[in-house]
Amino acid sequence: MSQELKLRIVSAIVLAAIVLSITWIGGQTFTLLWAVAALLVLREYNRICSIKISIVHNLASFVALFLIIAAWMIGERETALIMFGVGFGVLALWQIVFSRTIWAACGLAYAALPFFAMSDLRSDNYNGFVVILLLYFCVWGADVFAYFTGRTIGGPKLAPRISPNKTWSGFIGSLIGALILSYAVGIAAGFQPAMIFFVIMLIAAVVSQLGDLMESSLKRRFGVKDFGSIIPGHGGVLDRVDGLVVAAVFLWLVSLYLTSQQGADVNFPTAFVNAFLMP
Repeated sequence: MSQELKLRIVSAIVLAAIVLSITWIGGQTFTLLWAVAALLVLREYNRICSIKISIVHNLASFVALFLIIAAWMIGERETALIMFGVGFGVLALWQIVFSRTIWAACGLAYAALPFFAMSDLRSDNYNGFVVILLLYFCVWGADVFAYFTGRTIGGPKLAPRISPNKTWSGFIGSLIGALILSYAVGIAAGFQPAMIFFVIMLIAAVVSQLGDLMESSLKRRFGVKDFGSIIPGHGGVLDRVDGLVVAAVFLWLVSLYLTSQQGADVNFPTAFVNAFLMP
C-alpha cells in the first residue's frame, strides 16, 4: 500500500468520524457544519474559476451565500430560498451582460443547493439521521467500490477525456457498492426497503458518479489537480464531496416531490421513509 493511499484512508476515517458525530447530534450543529462546507465549496470553486469570475462577482457571490445561510439558520427558510433565486438570477444576468458567462451564478448554486438539501434531509430526529446515513453510505460505497474495483479489474475507460483513471468496471462496482451499503443501512435502522428504494439509491449512485465526473471536467478545463489542500491526501472540500453534494440535491428534490404528495405537515426525511422504507 502506497503512502498516499494510507494517508487518504486515515484522513477519510477521521473525517467520517467527525461528520458522523455531528450528523448524530443534528440540529443547528449539523446545519452549521454544512454552512461552513458551503462557504468552503464556494471559495474553492471561485478560486479555480478565477479567470472567469471577476473580484466583484466573487465578492457578490459570497455576500449572497452568507445572507442566504444567515436567513436559513434563523428559521427564515422561504426567505432564504427567495434570496437564492434572486441572487442566482442577478448574478447570472450581471455576468451575461458584462462577460457573457454565468460562472459566478453556477458557483452560488453549487454551494447553496447542497446546503438546503442537507439541512432539509436532516430535519427530523430519527428519520433524518437515517436518510443522511443512506446518502453518506450510498456515496461512500460508490466511491470505495469504484476505486478498488477499477484498480483490480481495470478494462475500458469510462470517460478518458475527462478522467483517464475511471473505468467501466469501476463504475459498475460503484453501483453495486452503493446498493449494498444503502440496503445495509436501511436494515440496520429497522426498516424493510421497498423495491423502489433500490431504484432511487441506484439513481443517487449514478448521480454521485456524474458529480465526480463534472468536477473532474472542471479541473481539467482550468488545468488544476485539486480544488485545495485542506484535507490531507484528498485535496479540497470539493474533492471530497463532489459526488455527495449532487446526490444530496437529487434526494432533496425527490423528497420535495414526496412532501407535495403526502401533505405539507410531513417533513422531508419522513416523506422519504414513508415512500421507500415502509412498503
